[in-house]
Amino acid sequence: MSSAEAVAVQEVTSKVTYRFNDGVEFEAISGEGDTLLDVARNNEVPIVHQCLTGSCASCICRVDTGDVSMDSDRVMSLLPSEAREGFRLTCTAYADTDCVVDLDYPSTFSEDHAASQSVITIEELEWVNHNTVRITAELDEDAEMENFEAGQYVQLKVPGTEEWRSYSMSSTVRDLPELTFYIRVLDDGVMSNYLRDRAAVGDTLEIDGPYGVFYLREEKVPQIMIAGGTGLAPMMSMIDTLRLSNFRRKPVILAFGCSFEKDLFAQDELELRGNWMRNLDVRTCVSRPEGDWDGLTMRAQYSITKDDITEDTIAYLCGPPAMNEAAREHLEELGVKGENIHVELFDTAHA
Repeated sequence: MSSAEAVAVQEVTSKVTYRFNDGVEFEAISGEGDTLLDVARNNEVPIVHQCLTGSCASCICRVDTGDVSMDSDRVMSLLPSEAREGFRLTCTAYADTDCVVDLDYPSTFSEDHAASQSVITIEELEWVNHNTVRITAELDEDAEMENFEAGQYVQLKVPGTEEWRSYSMSSTVRDLPELTFYIRVLDDGVMSNYLRDRAAVGDTLEIDGPYGVFYLREEKVPQIMIAGGTGLAPMMSMIDTLRLSNFRRKPVILAFGCSFEKDLFAQDELELRGNWMRNLDVRTCVSRPEGDWDGLTMRAQYSITKDDITEDTIAYLCGPPAMNEAAREHLEELGVKGENIHVELFDTAHA
């Protein structure tokens, strides 16, 4: 190889180090035009991923050293504050220099939480408010789902179509083979139209999962959960998982918010969990009350105050992008460490 050729190779390749939170590291070479996820998949680096389009955020990483750029046209589920703090989606990110990126899960996570496809059968279908349906379904007896973590999601195939939609479980692994979902029904959308017009008990739906790295961290530290609308679903799974593990010594705060009183749901279920868990503080918020609302009148994130924060507080956010962004900034201003804030996008664009 000539010296000119060597320089050319050097200009279009970078060394990427993938560092998992169990201390395991993988090194690989990125070629021109390769995303970090391309490099990882080509070199058997066990990165969690799912959609390949930037919409699910499963493949999120954080840049420790080096320059990593993003395809801004495809970054759909990364908050602006996360991008400023060095977070990237590996499916839309490119190594501009040698770099080290951190993955906030162990190197064995993909192996331990492998996704699989099966079928669920609807057992109960209940409208819990004017635009939200609670579905209880039974998983096929041959399915393998014992590996899902509280907070993760699955994909459901809309009957009569080729469309798949993603939903977090509100149930826990101990509830298997039963799975429960809270799904918002919009004016239009393939899943919304199905639920509103023709869904019935006994229907079967194909299911694929579990997916995602938004899951309950089991550290025995104070927990804050901020949910908007049906972003409550994964929080209920987390709360029940903590309850079943006898997590009692540290406070758990759930701030649940909706725009109007009519948008609220699962209030009896939350009250019951508050009775079961004396360390659970549920703060239900309505930002634009229309009637005689006697609860908190504010956006959910602002019910969290400085007095709720400790040095090791972990926070989970699940709601519309604007809520997630505002909640993240608010928590960081109160002193929550950025690396202790975990975010899941609640996306209604493809309902």
